[in-house]
Amino acid sequence: MAVATAPGAYAFDVGQLATQEIPAAHLVGQGSFSRLGFHLYDASLFSGAERINANWSAHPLVLDVRYARSFKSHTLVQRSLIEMSKLQVGTDEERQRWADELARILPDVSAGQHLTGVFRPGDGTRFFSDGKLIGQIAGDAFGRAFFAIWLDPRTSAPDLRAELISDAR
Repeated sequence: MAVATAPGAYAFDVGQLATQEIPAAHLVGQGSFSRLGFHLYDASLFSGAERINANWSAHPLVLDVRYARSFKSHTLVQRSLIEMSKLQVGTDEERQRWADELARILPDVSAGQHLTGVFRPGDGTRFFSDGKLIGQIAGDAFGRAFFAIWLDPRTSAPDLRAELISDAR
């Protein structure tokens, strides 16, 4: 039996990417994010740590986002910048530099597409689109600031955070 797929489409296995990037990685949690009744994305968090706690940025992490809608790159970058500003992570200058780097890396996304961030303390943050490496940003400060969007206790999405770090279990 033949299965029809869109040109270039394939089954992306985020768990396989997670263990390639962090050999001891396991799924910590997953959840969905909606705004104003619109489902925007599903997220999954992987780590080599047994549990994610207040010291989450000390551990290698993989955060995968599977988009439910299409977004332009500049929308993703602006939203990231807004969230980092709300959390008061980094200086204004750092956040602007990070936004410029994200604009260079992040593509426009379509519904069903995965963007995956891999943070390894001491090694910076790598970004993948449907499993393909698309760029990286050096330094731990960016990785802590970017992953704080989802993992900081002050996040604008506390329910998703609870699902990602398995507080709800």
